[in-house]
Amino acid sequence: MANRLTENAVFDYTSPSGTDVGGTTVSTAYRSVKNFNRVCTLVELGTWNASDDLDHARQEAAQDTSGTGVAEFTTDASGGNYDTDSPIDSDGDQLIIETRCEQLDVEGGDVTIRSTVGEDGNSGTDDVIAIQIAYDGAQGKKEVQGDASASIVYVTKS
Repeated sequence: MANRLTENAVFDYTSPSGTDVGGTTVSTAYRSVKNFNRVCTLVELGTWNASDDLDHARQEAAQDTSGTGVAEFTTDASGGNYDTDSPIDSDGDQLIIETRCEQLDVEGGDVTIRSTVGEDGNSGTDDVIAIQIAYDGAQGKKEVQGDASASIVYVTKS
């Protein structure tokens, strides 16, 4: 039987109410990645003001889900992992950040990752969504998206 993504990955995304990032940043929740080997963040610009560009797009590591000891896991700067000298800046532009959890500073206590996006200017509407996917189970353990209080519908075709 093939592995199902819903059993071997978890998804986090920026709040739909926080998609206009003009003059601010938004982040996914911190996700424990102890049971995963990889984290991917997909960023897509929606309605975007032509005079702005995406200034912030990074993954941040911390010691727990409340953000203790937060630090950049990938960088967003001139010459950084996401090079802000060549930013995405138009409706529909996408950015994909892929990392390996083995690169976390686990000796320093880092076990969680979140994704952050933002725009420093605020000259119009700057809508963006970031979806973070932790996947490739490190322990071969089944990870199921959501919990008993979540309203999640699974659709499969046999």
